[in-house]
Amino acid sequence: MNWRYYENRSPKEVEDGIEAQSKRGDIGEQWWSRQFVDVVESYSKSNRITRGKRYARKGQVVDLTVETGVVSATVQGSRPDPYEITIRGDALNDETWGEIEQAMADRAAYAARLLAEEMPPDIEEVFEACGISLFPDSYRDMRTNCTCPDSANPCKHIAAVFYILAEQFDEDPFLIFRWRRRTREMLLDNLQALRGVADDSDTDSPVFEKGDERPLGECMDDFWMAGESLSTVQIRSDSTEVADATLQRL
Repeated sequence: MNWRYYENRSPKEVEDGIEAQSKRGDIGEQWWSRQFVDVVESYSKSNRITRGKRYARKGQVVDLTVETGVVSATVQGSRPDPYEITIRGDALNDETWGEIEQAMADRAAYAARLLAEEMPPDIEEVFEACGISLFPDSYRDMRTNCTCPDSANPCKHIAAVFYILAEQFDEDPFLIFRWRRRTREMLLDNLQALRGVADDSDTDSPVFEKGDERPLGECMDDFWMAGESLSTVQIRSDSTEVADATLQRL
């Protein structure tokens, strides 16, 4: 039977499908998920993108997993069996990730937010400083495939997966790193280790001079005397003007 027969039919309903939280307008709340969706929407203006958004909101994506370098999903269309979708991106090697993690650790604000499991708003700057893009620059930088007979790429099934993936990036931005070959645990452990080394090197241990080692009973006569070192102590008191009357009262 001609595949266009199925193309024009309503998709089969899915029980417990992954349904997009956004019911109107754009899908993807955070800047990183919106940037990911923009890659797809800027590449294709066909009605397949619009239909893919409807599929996402209707819950036609049956399942979705993110692993190193590949996103795998199944989407239920109008045919009996769901279609299999893969979205492949370049997974960064350990050497490249080492440079990125060092750059993150060198910027305390970035490391602090990531260790608090928050995505820094300008995290892309770290990747760009290492000559890497956090997201694919264009749709052509990814290798997408769907088992449906539609020759268009992206088809509506691939588009639906992109929208669901964007919302999952909203919920857990560390999935972006996982897709690029760094799990949450590995990234945080490496940052913790790098920040520990940095903290140790930045902090000088105080050096204390050894004082009088005589027992207290033998030095009672001069215990309360300042000694010759008093002349080396300089005390300077400057008044600080506070312009705000409220602060002065406080």
